Amino acid sequence: MDAELNQVDLAFVVDTTGSMGPLIRAARQQMVDMLRQLASAADIRLQLGIVEYRDHPPQAKIVYRVYPFTADLAQAQQTIESLQADEGGDAPEAVLDGIVAACRELSWRPHALRLLILVGDAPPHGVGSAGDSFAAGCPCGETVLSVTRHAEEGRITIHALGLTSDTNASFGEISTLTGGRFFESKQAQKAIEHIAELLQMEFAALELDRQVLAQYHDLSELDVEALAQRLDVPYHVASNSLLRLLSRDLIEVPVLEA
Repeated sequence: MDAELNQVDLAFVVDTTGSMGPLIRAARQQMVDMLRQLASAADIRLQLGIVEYRDHPPQAKIVYRVYPFTADLAQAQQTIESLQADEGGDAPEAVLDGIVAACRELSWRPHALRLLILVGDAPPHGVGSAGDSFAAGCPCGETVLSVTRHAEEGRITIHALGLTSDTNASFGEISTLTGGRFFESKQAQKAIEHIAELLQMEFAALELDRQVLAQYHDLSELDVEALAQRLDVPYHVASNSLLRLLSRDLIEVPVLEA
């Protein structure tokens, strides 16, 4: 059970159209080193998957491409280094395709903490952006609401990083509806820092969950207030941790109200 608690499946869903060149160059230099340091500090069993997305024809030849989960960060680094910023016509991109591909085509482990980090500088089709070649909706048939349902069904939290203000509304809604956070950043270096901040936040919660799970096994019956007192944390912090453990099927009893 402890081994499963330490599992973290992390998917990066990244726009690789031409305007994303600066971020991809920065990611090549820093991303894997940052992940390796964070994973080591938090004592986790990390798997990294990547989905790159561009757009539907005729705007681009590549709609999306999936790179499977791997625990080999050297292999993940090779994948990141292979990404090329190219193509893209109108401003909106195949954001929704990328998210759905990550939810459906990556092999998420059953009990892993499942995180998706969406990174892009343009909104999805069909959200009212000027010059949208598919203003009536993305050719994939998905919407912001439908892709967040896919994520929720897969127990995947989406954190979103928007590199322009054009992404604020759509990326903000996608992250909020899945319990994630949205960050706006206009610089590649700042974007990497935001990603590190997001992961540090998630890994800190994982450490709390580890303590809660250990105390949970020591209790003869579930008492959230007693659990909170043992760990010297507020009631809602202990309750939220139990909910996370329940969602991962690491405990089997319902959380009781005080």
